[in-house]
Amino acid sequence: MKVGVLCIGDELLKGAVINTNLAYMGQRLLEIGIMPELCLEVPDEPHDVVQALEYALQHADFIITSGGLGPTADDLTKQSIADYLHMPLELDPAAEKAVRDRWNSLKRGALPLNFLNQAYIPHGAKALLNSFGSAPGIYITTPASKRIVMLPGPPSELHPMFDNQLLPILKEQLDTRIYTRLFHISGVPESRVEERTIPIIQANPGLSVAYCAAPEFVKLFLKTTDPDCLAKAEKMVRAEFAPELLHDSSHTVAEEVILLLKERSAALALAESCTGGLIAKLMTDVPGSSEVFFGGVVSYANSAKQHLLGVSAGTLEKHGAVSAECAAEMLQGAAEQFGVPCAISVTGIAGPDGGTPEKPVGLVYIGVKCFDQVLVKEYRFRGSRAQVRERTAAVSLNTLRRMLLGEHLS
Repeated sequence: MKVGVLCIGDELLKGAVINTNLAYMGQRLLEIGIMPELCLEVPDEPHDVVQALEYALQHADFIITSGGLGPTADDLTKQSIADYLHMPLELDPAAEKAVRDRWNSLKRGALPLNFLNQAYIPHGAKALLNSFGSAPGIYITTPASKRIVMLPGPPSELHPMFDNQLLPILKEQLDTRIYTRLFHISGVPESRVEERTIPIIQANPGLSVAYCAAPEFVKLFLKTTDPDCLAKAEKMVRAEFAPELLHDSSHTVAEEVILLLKERSAALALAESCTGGLIAKLMTDVPGSSEVFFGGVVSYANSAKQHLLGVSAGTLEKHGAVSAECAAEMLQGAAEQFGVPCAISVTGIAGPDGGTPEKPVGLVYIGVKCFDQVLVKEYRFRGSRAQVRERTAAVSLNTLRRMLLGEHLS
């Protein structure tokens, strides 16, 4: 089955909104062994929507659209596709009830006519009710046995509808059963992951492997039509990358750190400078993190480092805020202030300005304390300001992860 994706909305082409929907759909499709044949970003114009649909139908069997299903004047996806397929819109009773219930829950008075327009569905299509918004999705089977699923654009609506309603439909249409497995390998560059995976690929004919690098890990994706091949390859991956593999239940390094802290009945505190609270965000993105993450200090100014973390004036004067000595005192200060056995400190120059020949942009000192083990280390990260901050956060959390697993680092 060949899948095509149409992402509809002027805001995508203007750059006003980042197309996170495509990234989400691509990842979820890959998990069931589907790589989209194409993706088109299309403005909110009926002619452009129809042209894109015609092109997609020539190259794919299953078309997914996102956006353009709401109640406003520029939401033209449904009408454009219905007109193209000669499927007049009809009021769907279940969709009408859902739309009315949604409006009543918002307590905004009388229901506007344009809001009810969302309950009109092309004749012969199926409404996919939306529990997270007002616009239903739509599932169409064309006379040529092509399939089209229209989903709303807001990620908070599209993501759960994609998982709960679209994925089951896609799985029913797969002509070959695909077996997949996803691994998260932390602390290993993508090139090295690929190199170490070569013997696994050679030992398992029919195995397809894909890699995706991120600051905190490399995603390793296995795909095959043979369940025995997958089982053998999975065993080899777990043996090869045992120290670097995240737990199956962890999708981020922060999740893994929280899991390990809970296992050891420990808690964590942070002292952040150049990351500006990014590590704290990664921790608190995880539900249940409050059990083991006690808090942190974003000590951007030297005065904050002194008054909140106990960094000495002598250290700042002699070595500067970006130094191993400052990171060590920030680390100790965080652990003491919050009364925890584990702590992370970071101080550095994220750029793009502020660097000197002695202390260039990208210079970062990371301190990690895990019970009695303390490590302060210098790093030189390349890239933009955002990349330096992301890599600092990733290395910090991965270092603590390794310590919690019992490694003695130097």
